[in-house]
Amino acid sequence: MTGERHPTSDEAQGALRRGTPGAGAWLAWARANPLLAGTLVVFCVGALAALLLSLPPGLLRSGSHGQSRVAARPHTVDEPATPASVGGGSGAWQPEASPSDAAAGAWVDGGAPSPPSPRGLSLVYRYRALPPGGESRFGWIVQIRGESAVLDGVELVTWHMDPPPKDEGELVSRDRARDGFPLFGDGPGGWFGVSATVRYKDGGAETLSRRVELPEAS
Repeated sequence: MTGERHPTSDEAQGALRRGTPGAGAWLAWARANPLLAGTLVVFCVGALAALLLSLPPGLLRSGSHGQSRVAARPHTVDEPATPASVGGGSGAWQPEASPSDAAAGAWVDGGAPSPPSPRGLSLVYRYRALPPGGESRFGWIVQIRGESAVLDGVELVTWHMDPPPKDEGELVSRDRARDGFPLFGDGPGGWFGVSATVRYKDGGAETLSRRVELPEAS
């Protein structure tokens, strides 16, 4: 046996008060109070884990091509829109003017349509810059493009977003074949995923998906 002994609680507290170097002082205190030290460690680890779990998913993940993923906010699926052309389908469109349109930027095409579904439907989108001063920097619209005969056979479209919008119910569009069953919204920039579950009047169904990319803040 050796003459070594563990410091008492009073000795550890005295070492802390005398300014003993940090690591040694805490080690002495922990050896004198093992139960309390273990409880403190478990509390700190649990608090850190709770903090990480409370962070929004978009804050921890980033998209490719240097773009960040953001939660976009949908307005409605039934905002009025007048198609610019209905020949061969309803992919072309022109939203009605609103009082803020004069200060908003021009609409920008989002690029090539998504890969066609078995029935030939695709997702397209456009966006434009909004007047400064608001929470969102861009307004956007996503629509379904396809042949008129196919779109006329759609009973309803249920839209989904990833990440999903907060405090929003199902985003369902009906009787909007001529407008491509549009989904309107706004966001700060970055990218998000959108999909449309299409239910046909003949009982069939299919899902279209794509990524919507908005410019990053400079």
